[in-house]
Formats: sequence, C-alpha cells, structure tokens
Amino acid sequence: MEADKSTAALLTKKPAASKGFFFLLGYSLNDESFMVGVLKDNAILPVGSFATGLKREEARSLLETIRTHQVRSDRTAIRVNPGICVELSFDAAEGDRLINPAFRSFQFGMDWKACTWNKLIVDQAPVRPEVKLTHPDKIVWDNPRIDKEGYAAYLVQIAPQMLPFLKNRVLTTIRYVHGVPGEAFYQKNCPDYAPDFIQTAVESGIRYIVCNDLSTLLWLGNQLAIEFHIPFQTVGEEKPLEIVFDLDPPGRERFPLAVKAASELRTVFEQFGIRSYPKLSGGKGLQIHIPLSRNTSLTYDDTRIFTAFIADYLVERFPDDFTTERLKKNRGARLYVDYIQHAAGKTIVCPYSARGNAEATVAAPLYWDEVNARLRPDTYNLPFVLNRLATGEEPMRDFFEQENKALIPLIAQLKHK
Repeated sequence: MEADKSTAALLTKKPAASKGFFFLLGYSLNDESFMVGVLKDNAILPVGSFATGLKREEARSLLETIRTHQVRSDRTAIRVNPGICVELSFDAAEGDRLINPAFRSFQFGMDWKACTWNKLIVDQAPVRPEVKLTHPDKIVWDNPRIDKEGYAAYLVQIAPQMLPFLKNRVLTTIRYVHGVPGEAFYQKNCPDYAPDFIQTAVESGIRYIVCNDLSTLLWLGNQLAIEFHIPFQTVGEEKPLEIVFDLDPPGRERFPLAVKAASELRTVFEQFGIRSYPKLSGGKGLQIHIPLSRNTSLTYDDTRIFTAFIADYLVERFPDDFTTERLKKNRGARLYVDYIQHAAGKTIVCPYSARGNAEATVAAPLYWDEVNARLRPDTYNLPFVLNRLATGEEPMRDFFEQENKALIPLIAQLKHK
C-alpha cells in the first residue's frame, strides 16, 4: 500500500526530529532492525525499521519478546502481531518509508490501533501549539467511516489547494457537532473562546473568522466545521474576485441536466474566450467558476449584466430543461440556473469543502472532460478526492493566474444592447 504523494510531501517538508507513534511488526534479520507500521484504511502499512536510540539492554529485551511472541519467521525476519507501541523520531518520509527513524520511548499504555496514518499526518502538521485535536475517534461519517482524526487529516492534506480560496475572505461555516448527518447550525460570528491567533474581520456588524492558515483551518475542523462558505470578494473589497453560476437541478436523479447546462456554458464561454472551471457542488448540482483579475474594474452590477444574459440565453434555448424561476414550486422538473446568488453579501461553498450529507461528498473541482454522462456526484467523497490529489489531479491549480480580460469588452457591449 503506497502512501499518498501529498501526504509524503507534507512529511518531507517537516524539519528534522519529527515524531510519531508506531507499532512493532517484528525484527529484520537482514539489517538487525526493528520493523514498525501504522494502520491506514484499516490495513497494516509497514513504514520502515529502526536500529538506533535503544539502550543495549532494551534492544536485547525487545528482541527476546519478539522471539517469544513470533507468529512466523524466515531467513529475513521474525514477525509478530501488532501490540507493542513505540514513539520514534524521524527526519522525513519518502512515499511510505520513514527516513532515519530512531527510538524515543515505549508506549506500553497505548492501544496499537491508535497508531494510524491519519494520526501521523495530523501530528506532523505545522500548526500552532494551541491547536489540539480532541476526541479523535469520534465518528463524523458512518459510511464511508470517517472519524474526527480522519477528517482532520483530510483538512491537513487538502489545505494547500483549499486555503488560496479561503484567503482574505470572511467565512461562514456549518458545524455538525454530533456528526453527519445530524443537527447542524451556521456560524458566522467568531466565538469568544477562539484562540488569539484566529484572524477576524468585521462586516455588517458581524465579526467573521478569516481562515488564512492551516492552524485556523485545523482549529475549525476540531470544532467540526464541515462546510466552508465564502463570499465572492475579499475583505475590504467591493468588487468580485470571481463569477459563479450555480446549476441546481430539482434532485440528484436530474443531475444529467446539470451536466447539460454546464456543457452548454462551456461552449458559450469558449466562444467568448473566457476561461471557466467546473466543480461539483457536493450536493445535487454543479457550479461554474470564472476567475477575475484581482485588479478588475468589474463591479457586481457589471457582472450581473453578464450572468443575467447567459442565464436568459440558456433558458430561451432550452425552456423545457432550464429556468431562472426563484420559487421552487414553479420550477417543476427543470434545473434552476442561479445567477442571483452571485452578489455582494452572498456566499458559495468553497472548493474542496466537505458537505454535510451522509455520503461525505466534497465540493470537488473537475476537469471539463470529466463533465459528461458518466459523472456521478456521490463518487467524489473525502477519500476519493484525496486519492485524486495523490495522483496530481488539481483542476483549479491555475485558477488565480487567469484574468479573463475578454469579459470587459463583452460586458461593455451588453450594456449598450
């Protein structure tokens, strides 16, 4: 079993003398070292072996214990079932192998099942000392089975992709303090008990959290903030940083309508020379993001002219499939092309945010060639998205490099229609 590339990169970036907890798997006769592993996805993952750090008597006693409790042996190794836990220091990790591991201490009171890959990831996260994960074995999702430690590990690994979208934007979260699905509540105001390092910004009398770093993200994760919703502009700015179309079918069984609408939008945008990025909403629809220059001259009034024009075009061309009717009871089986939501004071779910549903789905960015009849939104849950990331798939990698200057003359032309 190979470790995620993103995880390995995280561990590799750590300075020397990282620490972690592992269980013994046996003794290597080839290099006279003690083999260790962790649990990953409920399977044993060997991660290396150590030969330094133990006192001579400790090494002799440990080897004797392994010989006594061996379950099998051959010319290369004596193997035991997991049971004895140790704390090791190590310089880094390459793939799923520790670099220069050394013994620090025995952990006789530790359950070997607590030595997990997720714990290793969370413990190595470069966060402030005030950030502590509490109740790590609390179940957040039942199927797929993800505990709080697993959710925290997801946030640590996805942070390089997610934080650029959260940067300098006031944050609204939806918290599920008893797990998902379950009772949930929106949180806008920063709570009084938040640590001092949490950055905030006041807008419309509300003291919002601004999540600019991993420490804040992981602290929010420990509060079981599951959904992260962001506005379209940054703190102190009145102009949007992006345009988003929300394609909302009446139910997941009508998801093919979202694929059709997105494909039509792609064709139109490409004709105008506009770069766009599709993402799953994490629910039943799709959302199309169009990045704007950080120094854009476009206001929300300007972008409304464009979004209304595009939405009206879709509805006029496919009146039986799409609508801009705001009242659900009047939409029937048609998909709602929501362009009204793109406005000051409104929010959209952040790319890579988990969603508060039983499937643990994610607001996952997509490549355009993935938006087809085979696309299934329930496939894109937390484990699946991490596996995509491990293969280097980052559909919105260059999002903030795009300026879409073609929008400026297009909107100017629409103003004079």
